[in-house]
Amino acid sequence: MNRLSVPNSWNLFNLRSSPYWQDPLGDGDQTHPLSLFVGRSSELNDLLHGLYGAGDSSSRRAVAGSAGVGKTTLVKQFKAKAVQKDYLTIDSYVPVMSDETNEGLFGRVLSAVYDTILANRPMTIDHPAMQAAQVLVRASRERTTGGGLSILGVGASVSQSTSATVPRDMLLDGPRVLRDLMTLVFNSDARGVLLHINNLENLGEADVQRAAVVLRDLRDPMLMHNGLHVVLVGTREAIHAAVLSYPQVRTTFGVTYVDPAPRADVHALLQARYEYLALDRARPAVSPVAPAAVDVLYELFNGDLRGLLKALEDGVRPNIGLDGTGSAGPVALEAILPTLQRRYADDLATLDEEARVKQLVKWGTTGPATTHTQKTLGALWNARQSTVSEALNFLIHAGYVASIPRRGMTPSQYVLTGLSRLIFPVSATNA
Repeated sequence: MNRLSVPNSWNLFNLRSSPYWQDPLGDGDQTHPLSLFVGRSSELNDLLHGLYGAGDSSSRRAVAGSAGVGKTTLVKQFKAKAVQKDYLTIDSYVPVMSDETNEGLFGRVLSAVYDTILANRPMTIDHPAMQAAQVLVRASRERTTGGGLSILGVGASVSQSTSATVPRDMLLDGPRVLRDLMTLVFNSDARGVLLHINNLENLGEADVQRAAVVLRDLRDPMLMHNGLHVVLVGTREAIHAAVLSYPQVRTTFGVTYVDPAPRADVHALLQARYEYLALDRARPAVSPVAPAAVDVLYELFNGDLRGLLKALEDGVRPNIGLDGTGSAGPVALEAILPTLQRRYADDLATLDEEARVKQLVKWGTTGPATTHTQKTLGALWNARQSTVSEALNFLIHAGYVASIPRRGMTPSQYVLTGLSRLIFPVSATNA
């Protein structure tokens, strides 16, 4: 259904609404359609070749890249292409949880396979394999949520009680049930099932290491069924820890690395959004921001596309008129940078951890462009290694610090993110 745009400041640029959303694009999403996908042809082809080349076997691919670089949107495009070739998939993903267990992850994967089949082939609900799967799916979800069974809004009768189903049953009966589900898929008109496993980058180091053990233990009972294709997504550090730590997993996964999008692709992405959001198709949409401002923010955020888009939203919107009397010309960098510095400095001041704020300020005011190790930060902050590690974990999860992927046995290195570098510009320091 088409809705009339509510008058807003973006109309000055012949845009229906802000073009700087940070949501992943989605198949069937009219607000953020996959038709706006730009670039990533090499990475997408790598994923598709791995899938198609597996034939009737299984395949496993890990997608590794920095936070905000566009991994989730790439995987959504991958799934959309797979659907066109008769692979079954759904938009949601299977999360890896903190303090993961073998039974927990297997249960969520089995549930996702069940949901995928039911969403794409609802007529199979009474098939014996689906009926057997319902019992374990329900037991898994009740243990997780304490609630009843809700399967994509489709009413489903469960043929037996789950009161006697215990966690060990998931690994005793689950592999057989999963195999039967995949046999059902093979006997249909589908080529296989494609699952998306995510959330590694939101876990702490110990939880990622635990996930690596779980993946190792579940390799044969969960990951190797013919026709089951898995794509696992996370930062480089998380993927290396979860996938490359054990040879049992390392030898069954391929890794697709997602590097920062080229500058030209970022400009093309923005132009595609401007054209899609044009209020009056007879007139060209006007870029709300000067290209030079995009270039500077691109360098500051070093490939973090999500951070770049949020900075454009936060920096442009306050500098255009809300009453329709403002200028329709692109907002210049000279207006955006002070706006962002004030906004993000105020946000930093609201953090509860005063000690962490002081540590970040010390780093930002003495050398915002400096790359640090835990040892050099210990010297800068006059802190013990354990304190430095705790501070880094907090600042990384808060979005102010990023880790650089390790190479070999070199110590881990850390840099300030674009968010921090906007608060502490290099020109304002003696660095």
